[in-house]
Amino acid sequence: MCFIDNCKAFDKVNYWKLFKQLTDDGVNGCIVKMLVYWYSHQQATVCLLRTKSNSFYIGNNTKQGGILSPYLFTRYIRQLLFVISTSKIGCHIGGIAVNIFAYADDVVLLAASWHAMQDLLGLVVNCCTNLDLKCNVKKRNVW
Repeated sequence: MCFIDNCKAFDKVNYWKLFKQLTDDGVNGCIVKMLVYWYSHQQATVCLLRTKSNSFYIGNNTKQGGILSPYLFTRYIRQLLFVISTSKIGCHIGGIAVNIFAYADDVVLLAASWHAMQDLLGLVVNCCTNLDLKCNVKKRNVW
């Protein structure tokens, strides 16, 4: 097993790619438009000792801790999940490749050998490059 951590995964989501994926998947256009407006008009203020800053815009990311964030992030890495799950590399149970488990930004790869794990990690690197994500090798654990 290899546990993969992406560096600041929620902060690195390119939401324009995400919205295109949602549209391509047939998500209702009104919902996608609402998300586009919501994410492109994010503002925040800082309060410190009863003093409030001026509002400022927040850049490209999904809201960490937001109720939609795990769903949206999983949709964002759909290509990665598809590539790994259809690679037929990894452990097999009843003739089915069981090689990836994911919830939001937590991803676990399964392989029966080091060689197979290296192949899976190569696929992960390629997909993460396309998604503008970077693996945090300091937090990667292999069991």
